[in-house]
Amino acid sequence: MAKSRSKRLEVVLNLNQQDLDKISEQLAKQQENLQQEQLKLGQLKDYRDDYMNSVRALKHTNVQQIQSQRGFIQRMQMACDQQQAMVAKVNEHCEAIMQLWQQQSQKLKKLEELIERYQQEEQLMIDKQEQKLIDELSTQKASRRMSSV
Repeated sequence: MAKSRSKRLEVVLNLNQQDLDKISEQLAKQQENLQQEQLKLGQLKDYRDDYMNSVRALKHTNVQQIQSQRGFIQRMQMACDQQQAMVAKVNEHCEAIMQLWQQQSQKLKKLEELIERYQQEEQLMIDKQEQKLIDELSTQKASRRMSSV
């Protein structure tokens, strides 16, 4: 006997579930990556701020020291800016994967609903066939009784 529509669609459903699982793994990795990049940014900013506070606390500095300190602060700010750009890039990637996950999840839900509808239709057909068979058997039984009387 050929497979029913619902059984054939279950194969498609399983493949789509595997795709959703892969996307979920990618999303989890990307979210972890985002947290790490945000942590790095926070550490860079803290270090820069601590350095700036320590420079302000110095009383006796000459021109060469001031220039050196300003250069270092500028490099630290550049590093912070670069890390901020990295955080933004990773965040965009995270959002793109989240959107893909949502689309795949909706697709999976629609497939599940379709399979359920097909199963209900198939069960209705089976019930009708069974009822038809019962009716035929009852008719035959009644017919035999009539002919034997």
